[in-house]
Amino acid sequence: MRRGAVVKASLILGLAVSSVPLPAAANDPGASGDVFVQLFEWRWDDVAKECELVLGPAGIHAVQVSPPNEHIDPQALPEPYRGAWWARYQPVSYRLNSRSGSDEAFRDMVERCANSGVEIYADAILNHMADYGRTGIAGTTFDRKARRYEDYVDAQFHEYCVIDGEDYWLRDDPSPAVARERARRVRDCQLGKLPDLATERPDVRATLSAYLNTLLETGVKGLRIDAAKHMRPEDITAVLADLNQPAYIFQEVIDTRGQSVAVDEYLPNGAITEFLYSLRIGEAFAQDNLPALKDLNEAGGLLPSATAVVFVDNHDNQRGHGMAASTTHRDGTRYQLATTFMLAWPYGYPRLMSSYEWGGVNDHLGPPADDTGNTLPVYSADGSSDCGEGRWICEHRTAQTLRMVEFRRRARAAGATTVASWWDNGSTAVGFSLRSPDAAFAQIVINSSTEELDALIPTALPDGAYCALGDSQQPCVEHTVRDGRLVARLAAESALVLERASAKR
Repeated sequence: MRRGAVVKASLILGLAVSSVPLPAAANDPGASGDVFVQLFEWRWDDVAKECELVLGPAGIHAVQVSPPNEHIDPQALPEPYRGAWWARYQPVSYRLNSRSGSDEAFRDMVERCANSGVEIYADAILNHMADYGRTGIAGTTFDRKARRYEDYVDAQFHEYCVIDGEDYWLRDDPSPAVARERARRVRDCQLGKLPDLATERPDVRATLSAYLNTLLETGVKGLRIDAAKHMRPEDITAVLADLNQPAYIFQEVIDTRGQSVAVDEYLPNGAITEFLYSLRIGEAFAQDNLPALKDLNEAGGLLPSATAVVFVDNHDNQRGHGMAASTTHRDGTRYQLATTFMLAWPYGYPRLMSSYEWGGVNDHLGPPADDTGNTLPVYSADGSSDCGEGRWICEHRTAQTLRMVEFRRRARAAGATTVASWWDNGSTAVGFSLRSPDAAFAQIVINSSTEELDALIPTALPDGAYCALGDSQQPCVEHTVRDGRLVARLAAESALVLERASAKR
């Protein structure tokens, strides 16, 4: 997790973010300036209300929801795991009945969100089945020891072996033979005690495709493939080949590079969750190294923009799982600044996080619940919401974030995808312009220092006086560009966004 005197300034002109064709299996919502949000562990009825009251009006393109299939009963887990969030990632059956609600509630949510202009992306678990218990949350029985489930028998799983921590990495021995064996173990062995499906088998593939088609038939428009690195890319390809309709596909591949399973192998199947982006943006703000943000693009070693789902944090890495802990809502204003940068920066398809509070201590803790384990609603009967009241965090709802969602869409509509006039002070402040092919579009400045910033910053904006994004004062506080430089006076831990359209006439 995670301020600043001026050290130096540098000027880099014409820093551009390249674009590449997408794989056939995916499209690129990021090219349109779209943004989506992960409503982690929300009930289906609350997701629907959020689409109607917040997300649709704000222009947020889609919601990633928690896995909708039947899973183990979280209340049947032993202490200290009772109610754990990861119960959702232990499938029992492919019935659409989960902690978030029934089949009917799920379908109603998809329809209501679609009517509000918001798509649903479902988290899909294809790699494994459940470990704990004998009965799912919807009453379906299973036998983990015998590896018998409603849809599978023992022969449809890989032979027993457990992934070791060293299997993920090649730092100690990068030889091809070691790389192949470690990658095989990551894909064929179990994550903990979770029985690993033999996804190379045609009958297993057919069952998985049928489940995904059920989701798509409800109106789901996108699929997050959980634990994709634990399956062979060709197995995922085969499952997706039998989908009855197109969908936005993005795969969870945790690879901060140097690992036995590499993100590049999965690009033919669709987009990838770019964990290296999350790691680097977190490090930049934690280490007072904002100049490193200029390398958050393909030239800096990241995936092609059209194939990258980017995020400041997600449900895993905010708990320190899969990589070092990221910047999270506990970092206060710095988290907001990181989110502002992500939404301004012309790279990838941004995903916002919407968390619940777990205290930073018990990382197993499930969503807010009553004494019997029922997830507490975000929305009360009177229409008020519990967001920001210490349980449901709702980071996506801040005024600055919603303004930046609109800003990103306007920037893409104007073709403003080229970065120009990069400036930094060597530590806690950066500034850059966004240009369309024929004109400057905007100037962004971020100051993460605990001290005020006072600097002359090069900008591509024409000389004149500008109103800042979000400044509701009449008249606004003027920000002046003179001789190609912005007279920047920013409060501590703040951001400034000026659009050419906001120039005072």
